[in-house]
Amino acid sequence: MGRMKEIYMQIMQANNGDLPEEVTIADMAKMHELNIYNWEQYEREKEKLRVFRIKQENPREITKVAQTREFWEEELRQGQIRARVKKEL
Repeated sequence: MGRMKEIYMQIMQANNGDLPEEVTIADMAKMHELNIYNWEQYEREKEKLRVFRIKQENPREITKVAQTREFWEEELRQGQIRARVKKEL
């Protein structure tokens, strides 16, 4: 139990004191395994792994995956901009 508490605290610290609502115990374990505690970075890493698997299974799907990835990266940038504006207010 103490080990999970340490992971929980590292995730909280990396995410400005907030625990993302979407995080699960499995996500926490995977984040610890990857040594990535910031939720956005973890999401990007998961997306990279998903793209890699799809690329291995079906190379023709790469175009669709790349478009999806670009969409989510743009959403991430917009979220960061909103967060900065919110902090400034």
